[in-house]
Amino acid sequence: MDIISAHRDGLIEQLDEEVAALAGRRGDHAQRAVVLHHLYDHSRGSHLWALSEARRELRIAGGLAALRRRIARWSWFPRDRGAATEALNHLSEILGEMARLRTMAAYRAYRISSTPALRDAAAAMVEPSLLALFDEFHAARRAGTALSPEAQQMLAEASERVAAGAVDQDVLDRAWAAVGATGLKWAAKRVLGEKALARRAAKDERRGAARVEQLLRASPALPASFRANPAQHFYALQRMLLERRRQRWREACDREPDAFELAA
Repeated sequence: MDIISAHRDGLIEQLDEEVAALAGRRGDHAQRAVVLHHLYDHSRGSHLWALSEARRELRIAGGLAALRRRIARWSWFPRDRGAATEALNHLSEILGEMARLRTMAAYRAYRISSTPALRDAAAAMVEPSLLALFDEFHAARRAGTALSPEAQQMLAEASERVAAGAVDQDVLDRAWAAVGATGLKWAAKRVLGEKALARRAAKDERRGAARVEQLLRASPALPASFRANPAQHFYALQRMLLERRRQRWREACDREPDAFELAA
């Protein structure tokens, strides 16, 4: 392997580690909302899909919390409560994993398409239509101009196709079927069903991006430091996750009797 290929592979490995860390664990919906908002903010307001997806993350988190409170208020047979709780916990795990994969796909495509040293990798890893839109998008961003509304919509549609491709629909359908066999069926569909989420996303689209971002930034589900300064909060999160990965690496080295470290 030549030096250039080794450097490229190292960059991809670092990016994959960062992507996985930022996407968080299955239940880290608020963290993913912060990361997705950063994509929207960094795009100078052109990456509308990222803003919509950030709102979707908070709606999923809020819907799951509301359904858990609903089960807690049930007064009928404990067996029914137990079955509903088990089904909801499973759905929560699946929705969280799907959300994690969607965020990973979106963040990776954004970063890899904007890094000149990874151009060959971007051509191999990003859907051609999305990469072409990102090329136009990054050129406009660097020039300090905005994409046309038509191009923004095309970018949003292509981003959703890529995100949806990361989801195993059969697994999700089975999780919903389990919920559908309990007394949670209709309440869950009202707050977490795809049609319900799509209706709320359409309402946000009518509100306009500026108003939707205001609502997101004002959400009590997100940290106060985010509400005060979203960019600063994101970069602090990024640094914290990097230091956590470094600490784990050091601990792994310490567990190996023959390992050594080169101090940077």
